[in-house]
Amino acid sequence: MEFSEYYVAYFDVLGYKDAFKKSEDVSAKLVDAIEFSIGMMKDIVSIVNTPIDNLTEETPKIEYKIFSDNVLICYKEMKDDLSALSLVSFLRLVATIQRVFFERPHLIVRGGITKGPLYLTKDFVGGKALIDVVELEESAVYPRIVVDNCILSDLNPKIQNVFLKKFIETPCQDLLVKSTDDKFFLNYIISYNPWIMFPKEGSQSESVESFEELEKLNREGRLRIPTYNLECLNEVYVILRKHKDFVEEKVIEFSQSSNDETEEAKRLKILKKYLWLVSFHNKICDIMYKMPQLKINLKSEFNE
Repeated sequence: MEFSEYYVAYFDVLGYKDAFKKSEDVSAKLVDAIEFSIGMMKDIVSIVNTPIDNLTEETPKIEYKIFSDNVLICYKEMKDDLSALSLVSFLRLVATIQRVFFERPHLIVRGGITKGPLYLTKDFVGGKALIDVVELEESAVYPRIVVDNCILSDLNPKIQNVFLKKFIETPCQDLLVKSTDDKFFLNYIISYNPWIMFPKEGSQSESVESFEELEKLNREGRLRIPTYNLECLNEVYVILRKHKDFVEEKVIEFSQSSNDETEEAKRLKILKKYLWLVSFHNKICDIMYKMPQLKINLKSEFNE
């Protein structure tokens, strides 16, 4: 048996246990929603794992395990100059999967991402990385996927080439959000691949098409820094609109008080999570996407 270093993401669906305490109809709808999201996730992973050319055939595949509402997504660490860029792609993939869970069935998840030794086969998974990522999920508290400090360190390698540093740092600008508790987590209101990594001169939508051209531009010192494809903002706008409507609806739903002390405590616990989502939503509307018209403005009785 041999352990390998893996990047490991783990999350589960909030509200899963409570759904099965309600009715068969409620639990059946939740299971259908999870099955749909998992199907979408499998399609995305399949596309990512499909080799594009001879250079990608040796690239480690994205692997996953699913049990009930628990999802584990793994990627074996690469030991080369582009390992940090591969990590960025993995993080964007996980954020996209989180978005898929939200976008149609409106499933909110909580989880974490870390790195460590893992033993992974078709039938079994175990290791310190699994223990660490489950503990990270439990400490996340709010509906977010928390990024461990070891991941942040790997995203900041000591690279002398200024362009290579840009190719790693730039795609993280809309990917990572820092919370008030100083924890970084994934922004799932995101387009999977909006960054044009090697843009052509004079173009905001086309990338360099060949390695030969890329090498030539590099030799001549004419490589341009990555640029954001503005067409992707239309996609982000649609997702933000859905997110706004969903969160507002849930805040109103769980703002209705109960005379039952047990139910009241449970309600306030859930409401706190959705109020956290309000804060997250408004932050990315203001700072990240400059779309203040999509901010959530709660009535005064909800502000406290």
